Amino acid sequence: MHTPTSRQHRKGNANNVKENSFFAYCLPKKEMSETTATIGIGKMYEEFKITQLVNETLTTVIENVQNNHDKISTKAKPRPLSAIHEEIREYDQLSRQLEKEYRKSMRIVDDDFELARAHWIQLQKSNKQGLAIRGCFLTMLEKYPQVRPIWGFGKRIEGRIDETWKPELVEDFYFRHHCASLQAALNMIIQNKDDRNGMRRMLNEMGAHHFFYDACEPHFEVFQDCLLESMRLVLNGGDALDDEIEQSWICLLQTIRLHMGEGIEIQRANYLSQCLIPKEMEEVKENWKKVELYGFRKAGITLCESAFKSYSELLKTHNLKMTLPIEANKTSQSFLALSDQIMMALDKTIQSYTPEDGFMNLIQEIRDFVIKFLVVEVCPPLIRKSFIDGMIHMLCKILCIKHVKEDFLHVWKKVYRVMEQSMIANIVEY
Repeated sequence: MHTPTSRQHRKGNANNVKENSFFAYCLPKKEMSETTATIGIGKMYEEFKITQLVNETLTTVIENVQNNHDKISTKAKPRPLSAIHEEIREYDQLSRQLEKEYRKSMRIVDDDFELARAHWIQLQKSNKQGLAIRGCFLTMLEKYPQVRPIWGFGKRIEGRIDETWKPELVEDFYFRHHCASLQAALNMIIQNKDDRNGMRRMLNEMGAHHFFYDACEPHFEVFQDCLLESMRLVLNGGDALDDEIEQSWICLLQTIRLHMGEGIEIQRANYLSQCLIPKEMEEVKENWKKVELYGFRKAGITLCESAFKSYSELLKTHNLKMTLPIEANKTSQSFLALSDQIMMALDKTIQSYTPEDGFMNLIQEIRDFVIKFLVVEVCPPLIRKSFIDGMIHMLCKILCIKHVKEDFLHVWKKVYRVMEQSMIANIVEY
């Protein structure tokens, strides 16, 4: 991306070329050899004729438009070309101004991240990069407690107040290692900022890698907000953010968010198309027929009862208060509706599989369920664990399985993850 100043500079250069083109044709011949002069003048004359032809064509077109306009409206007088050119110039200026105001209102800028890079280098010299990164994670764990179970060090702060867990966490080996990894990644991104294609490929790969850590696109938005908030809180003096530096950081972090999100989306598509092979799906469909014979209503109640119980226990373990907005009472209409829809979603997941495309069509087929039962204030890692436990409990009960084999558990976990990823794809789009 280029700044508006650089665009104007390029435009100015283009105008200079046009204005100076006449002098190019009037260079004295004595400064060139006879052969070179002949070739150069011939080439310049050819370019001159092309330019002349283009200008004549444009003039003819404009005059024809004026003539046609006069035929339609006899009262209208032909407008001179200078007036048309002036109107076009004013329109261009207004368009550029409106675009500038829109991009400013949407906090979008044409930026080469140079201010952000210079600021990051300055933080390295003052030894404050690590301080900003640690502050980012502390802000994230405090402001968004639902992400705590993602990391091992996040799980260890359950049931404790800020005054006790924050000082201990900053000394935790795994916390410091994770902060150092993020700092190194940010250094790598900023060092490669001038190679936009290379930076995009690198961020795509990082995003694809984070897919297997259960990261999704909204997590990067959380990271952006928390890093900026951390910089505002912990940096002061000459290292503090000003409006221009913050805008450059926003542009950089938006770019990181965009391209890492692309990587997750690419890896999600790969996962949906390749995670299960036809032989595994034959076993899944065979078992699912038994569930259908048992009855989706009864199976759904069994699944949701077990999942709700498991989720409540996990919330207590991690000292979280993100309860589900549906009461865990199998006689309530909301509970029955949710259990029915979950079984229908699982059925759609299994039936959507094709050997050629895997589960690629599921994103569209499951959209109605996502729109009707979108729940925001929950903890995704705990929801996943709870409903996988509930699904396995339901299957063991219906299939009369006393000892669950690892391969059986692995296959059905992938079935649930396929459904979950299709829901996430719809949530991101929604």
